[in-house]
Formats: sequence, structure tokens, C-alpha cells
Amino acid sequence: MGIDPDIQPFLDELAARVAALECATPASPDLTSALARIAALETRTAGAATALAGGLVQPEEPEIPAVVLPAGYRLLGDFRRARGDAAQWGTDELIMTTWQGGAGTMGDPSLITWGSDGTALLQFRDGNPPRAGVMQLNRPQKALGRWGMIAGDIKPGAVAAFFTYAGNGREFDFELGQVSGKPTWIIGIHQPKPGGGTVSSAKKHAALTEGAHRYEIEATADAVVFSIDGAEVARFTAADVPGATWDTTSAMEAFCSVEKHGSWAGWAAADYAANTAQMRVHALML
Repeated sequence: MGIDPDIQPFLDELAARVAALECATPASPDLTSALARIAALETRTAGAATALAGGLVQPEEPEIPAVVLPAGYRLLGDFRRARGDAAQWGTDELIMTTWQGGAGTMGDPSLITWGSDGTALLQFRDGNPPRAGVMQLNRPQKALGRWGMIAGDIKPGAVAAFFTYAGNGREFDFELGQVSGKPTWIIGIHQPKPGGGTVSSAKKHAALTEGAHRYEIEATADAVVFSIDGAEVARFTAADVPGATWDTTSAMEAFCSVEKHGSWAGWAAADYAANTAQMRVHALML
């Protein structure tokens, strides 16, 4: 069957187009934009690889702030300390006593627990004699000025005490007793008496409250003032110790202890026997 002569021109044109397509060189696509994006990606990837290889800046660890103490105070753990039976009295500052005090309590360094935070827990053990952690601030000694202790974690049952003492009986006392069934600071002073002995003031009272507090004793030429957290709780003058010498020259040392005393303190035998009394001392004033 022959081809319609009218269709032949169309077939010839189609064949020509097919032949042209078979012989043509394909056009190259424009890859400029794609290559630019790839280059940028490689740059960022290389930077990340460098950081991971050791250039990464680690965030700084926050500094732990130092304990902020009032001016003149030092953490207990920062004092040069020694047992009383091995102390170098010319250089050691804080003595862990190993002898029996005037109240009858024996100093026992094993009843002082030193914390990593620079505090010391003083504990009490009843017996014959009773024993307790007792510390004596040997240096510096002074006749006038201020002595201070920051203490807390106080558990009643014995006489937790912060006091100053001189060899002639001059003494200023914060002593924890029991008054009307409540743990109470019993505060007083003693001054030497001409010819021997001492004269004691009447006692004044301040409440024991929870938490750590700053206990201070300040002696001037005219008065001895006791304060807690800066608030005055007792004041004594020469009129409070009639017949005594108002001593302003005898150097004193500061003591921290948990002691057994007589009936005046208000603790019963069962309180002492419970062996629960303690006091944690944080800092002392130089």
C-alpha cells in the first residue's frame, strides 16, 4: 500500500527533526548556584569539624563563692590548732584542751568533729569525769576589746558555753542553762576581789533561738556588753560587782565548750546522761 502523497511532507519533516536530535550535543546545565551552596556548606562543615577536634570552647564552671564572714572573724578550720598535750604555746592559736576545767569537765579532742566546711562540732559525754570537746583560743590575748563566736546546731542538755577567762578569775560568760523549762543563755561576769577570790554579778537571760548566730562580748574601760547578732542582750558595770576590782588590764583567752555544772544551770542528771548536748562552732573573732 503506498503513502498518501499529501502526508509525505509531514513525514519528511519529522524524520529531519529526529535526525537533528540524534546529532545534537546536549546543552550543559548551569550549576553555578548549586556549586556556591555546596562550597558554603563545606566551609561550615569544616568549622564544625575543627571545633570538635579540640577548638570547642567549654563553658566555664561557676566559681563557688567563699564563705563571707563579718570583719575580724576566721573560720575555725583556718586557725593553727593543736592538742593541748602537744601544743606549741608560742605559735599555736587554737588549743583542743586535754585537761579538766574549773567546771569539772575534761577536754577530749576526740569529741571535736572537724567538718570540711571549716566548722567544728563540740560534743558532750557524761561520766566520771564528764568529757567534752573544749577549745581555747590561745592567741591573741587581750584585756579590752571584743571577742566573738559564730555558732549553731546547739542541742541542749549541758552547758554550751562561750566565755573569756584570765588567771586571776576575771571571766565573762555566755552559758546555756535551763530556765523555766526552756534552754536559755545565762549571762554574767566575774571580777577579782582584793585579797583573793572573785565577785560574781547577778545573772541575766537571753533566749536560745534556732540557727547559727553571732555571740559577742565587748569589754571597755567602763562596761562589759554581751550581744547576739549585733543586738545587746546584757550590760554590766562596776556597780554589778560591788567590792570587786574592776579589772581592765588582765589579758583574757576565749573558750568554747559543752560542760557539766551544778544545779544553778538548771540541767538535771538525766539531761547530762542523755549525751545529746552539742554545739557547732563556725568561726571565732581574732
